[in-house]
Amino acid sequence: MQKLNFLISIILAFGLCFLGCQNSINPSESSESEQSGMEILTCLPPNGGNGDGCTLTPGYWKTHSDYGPAPYDETWAEIGGEIPPCEENTPFFNSGKSYYQVLWTPPKKGNAYYILAHAYIAAELNRLNLSEADFTDAEEAFDQATGLFEVEANTPGVIVKLKGKDREVWIDLAEILDNYNNGIIGPGHCP
Repeated sequence: MQKLNFLISIILAFGLCFLGCQNSINPSESSESEQSGMEILTCLPPNGGNGDGCTLTPGYWKTHSDYGPAPYDETWAEIGGEIPPCEENTPFFNSGKSYYQVLWTPPKKGNAYYILAHAYIAAELNRLNLSEADFTDAEEAFDQATGLFEVEANTPGVIVKLKGKDREVWIDLAEILDNYNNGIIGPGHCP
């Protein structure tokens, strides 16, 4: 019995789908499932998952906002206030910038504020995008980072001057959240 097997990847407006085909040349020798021809193996929406149980990096989130260039990820709608919805324009703590602006601000001079903020924003969006159970590996670091950002005196201009152990606190939290966003800990990174 001779079989034809192939895999097709199709990129559609609603996502990426993989279709697998398996056809027998001699249908009398094949099972019913082999005669059916096609089966959908997997489909991924363009937003990388919206609750599919995997994490995304700051690079994904900064390009999938309302400003593009990639398709908008609806998880942004869950950030900030509801009237009006602020989304990526929500002020980011005491930075003087929005979430979106913070993500696009390079951490000049190794500014620990922005290093942690990039990892924090991605982790917050990933948390909103996943179930709470998927956030347990990053929750403690996230809560500690929230506490740091809530201190009114902790602005980018102040944090850039930190040295030694004071700076390490910010960098260590950023590393944990970055490990979460990259799938080293937690549910894993989206394919």
